[in-house]
Amino acid sequence: MSDRYSKLAPRDVTITMRSLSRRYAEVLGPLRSDPDRFARRDEVIDGTSVTGHIEGLARHMGLLEQEISKLTTHSDPIISGDALASTPPPALVDRSVGLDAAQAALSSSTDAIGTLLDGISSEQWAFRAPATNGIKVRTADVAQHAARVGAEGLRSTSKLVERL
Repeated sequence: MSDRYSKLAPRDVTITMRSLSRRYAEVLGPLRSDPDRFARRDEVIDGTSVTGHIEGLARHMGLLEQEISKLTTHSDPIISGDALASTPPPALVDRSVGLDAAQAALSSSTDAIGTLLDGISSEQWAFRAPATNGIKVRTADVAQHAARVGAEGLRSTSKLVERL
């Protein structure tokens, strides 16, 4: 996972996580303000819809929130390898929760991650824990991955919205 996100400093990761809720609202704003485009939010484009895409991001960010919570509050956590994947985990139920609920869940998780990361010590950022996929990860690795998922998800959301 060596990329620009793996070089983000703790402060920058926290700022990124705290800004994502607002940035997703800005990207989805034009869709919400145009009734014709909003009616097409569930239309499949390149294998996903805007709603499905946001639902997947919300699931992934929710899992990352759980894992970051473990890293910052538990003494002996084991991290889910699924959280470290580049794609969101599959839905537990094959049913859409809807764009509003998905966006609210995504915002809740990004804000919660920002809150969890705000003010943790450098020792906590460097804390290592085993993951179920056989590697050891630092809190910083998981937090940087959350920033990656959020920022790259925002880019792809913007592209989907533009195509409607």
